[in-house]
Amino acid sequence: MKSGMKVWKGLVAALVLTVMTGCLGGCSFWQVTNYVYQNGEKYTAGDRSITEKIETIDVDYLDGDVRLVGTDAAEVSIRETAGKELSEKQKVHTWVDGTTLYVRFCASAKGLDLFNLKKHLEISIPKDVKLSGVKVEISSGDLNCSDFEANDVKVSSSSGNVTGSFAAGKIKISASSGDITLNQNGSSDEISLSASSGQVRAEMETVGKLNVEVSSGKIFTSAKSVKECKARSSSGSCEFRFEETPEKCDIGASSGNVTIYLPEKADVTANFELSSGKLYYEQAFTKKGDSYVCGSGANQLKVETSSGDVNVKLLVAE
Repeated sequence: MKSGMKVWKGLVAALVLTVMTGCLGGCSFWQVTNYVYQNGEKYTAGDRSITEKIETIDVDYLDGDVRLVGTDAAEVSIRETAGKELSEKQKVHTWVDGTTLYVRFCASAKGLDLFNLKKHLEISIPKDVKLSGVKVEISSGDLNCSDFEANDVKVSSSSGNVTGSFAAGKIKISASSGDITLNQNGSSDEISLSASSGQVRAEMETVGKLNVEVSSGKIFTSAKSVKECKARSSSGSCEFRFEETPEKCDIGASSGNVTIYLPEKADVTANFELSSGKLYYEQAFTKKGDSYVCGSGANQLKVETSSGDVNVKLLVAE
């Protein structure tokens, strides 16, 4: 019996040790966290101004709101606030490698006390600098990106809202639990927006390819020009406003109404597949077989719904 008890205690101790030491990059156990990343010894703790030329920004932040904002300043700067006084290891850590600025939530270490820090991070970017790339990942917190320009922007939040107002050639935004709000400026080759639980609202100027996917939430998009649009919604209403008719538009909704605003003189061939719901339209469509044709019919529109109405409306110029 004693031998069996020793084996059982040994297994328990091994399991606890495995959980406490085996997690990397933000695994918490009893309010103690392991947050380990490469080149940790090269990072600097706390607020700082970056005198080096920065072309790429890479941010990983565990818990707290993050803001990237364009300013009139000549340098990139890092500023962090917290709900209590922080140790050196608890402060934001940064490293400049060539022209890339790496920003991490805290020191690279095991057994950190990161409970209830209530941290907020702000990264200021000179407005006259066009960045090559911006990558931001937040585990828990809201993300706000505004007033800067980049070739490629990839941002995500596991739990929190993402708000963006900037110009970029490629934009990819994802939120596992939270809303996405985008105000896109200028011209983008591709925009991808994905929300697992939350709504997507995007107001855009010129977009090559637009991809929107929502598991549970509403979709609202408005654009001057979109060449190709693909949207999927599992549960929630969808509304699309196009000042110019897209060359190709494919919309699917499992549960919820779909409303599409198109110009009065829309050259489009539309195909609608409705399992349960009604079709309404204001354009001068002519039924040709299974298709609805307006004008020359040069552009393609496909809408499929499992449960919900489809309404194609006239977009009235303001």
